[in-house]
Amino acid sequence: MRHAGKLVVMPTNKLLIAAAALTLTLALFGQKKASELPGPGTETIYSIAHVKRGMESQYAEVSARTWAIYRKLDLVLPAPHVVVRGVDSENLPYFVEIFTWKSADIPDHAPAEVRAVWQELENLCEKRSGRPGIDFAEVTAVKVN
Repeated sequence: MRHAGKLVVMPTNKLLIAAAALTLTLALFGQKKASELPGPGTETIYSIAHVKRGMESQYAEVSARTWAIYRKLDLVLPAPHVVVRGVDSENLPYFVEIFTWKSADIPDHAPAEVRAVWQELENLCEKRSGRPGIDFAEVTAVKVN
């Protein structure tokens, strides 16, 4: 994974969860025709939330509410939406999420309701290994087969 032009090495079990999430996402995308993949102007994101120990249930609840807000405001494509969780080499919890914004401009111009729930999510996370509490990367959907 690259972040700000630097190669970032993830712990093995975090890498396995990330690979599983990406595989699941690719399988979901792979079932679509090329014309049904996210198109120009959309932004597919991959995020890792470094959730504070003991806050996993709260994070899952706020994450589900966040998704409901995104859908209510019609900000994201309905599918695929993948959320998986795991623990890293220090037995600390994290969540991986993959979804597509309908417009690449949405994250930079998010409505107040979205920004407020993002703050709730951030409050349940912590920085780890020099990474932010919630770490995002833009990814590209790939048609497989």
